[in-house]
Amino acid sequence: MASIYERELRRTTPAERTKRLFLGWGVALLVILAVVFVYSGTAWVWFRPVLHKPIINKYAGIYKCDPLWVLAIIKVESGFLPHALSPRGAVGLMQLLPSTARDIAPEVGLQIQNDDDLKDPDINLHLGVYYLSKLEQMFPDDEVAVLAAYNAGPGITAEWRRGKPVLETNDITYTETRRFVKNVDRTYGFLKMVQGWKYLFGMAHGR
Repeated sequence: MASIYERELRRTTPAERTKRLFLGWGVALLVILAVVFVYSGTAWVWFRPVLHKPIINKYAGIYKCDPLWVLAIIKVESGFLPHALSPRGAVGLMQLLPSTARDIAPEVGLQIQNDDDLKDPDINLHLGVYYLSKLEQMFPDDEVAVLAAYNAGPGITAEWRRGKPVLETNDITYTETRRFVKNVDRTYGFLKMVQGWKYLFGMAHGR
């Protein structure tokens, strides 16, 4: 006796069976792509908090920083969480130490009343991008040194680079800082690739 599946299969034409086969494979492929999309990190790029993007673009433009680089730093530092707090006490989107923030705030006409001020995205991004621009002036044409200085401080970074034109990742003796530099570089490369995809598919609306 033929099974229900076999009887149903006999009633369908070869064209219908081929159509069903392709439909099944198509659904399976979409599921696989969805899993990759979420777990590869692509999702946060497409659905990152859009409220922060205008602020990032604003201060990146003022201080002549690559907004994608700023985005990469924010992703690695805080995962786009405005209230992020590190074990060392760094606060906000760009994980600023309150002491550093208070030192540089007067240079841009700001005043930090308390540490919670750094949870404000506008204040945090203003100070963070400005500080990044200062480090770029200290270590021109040396992205590794700039990132190392952002994470570990300019003093120790200058020691690591002493006598060399540029800092190499292997010169960094702090494991955390070396990991930070590599993660930002990897994230920045990924962002550049995704930006290319967006332009390719006509989805880019400016930086």
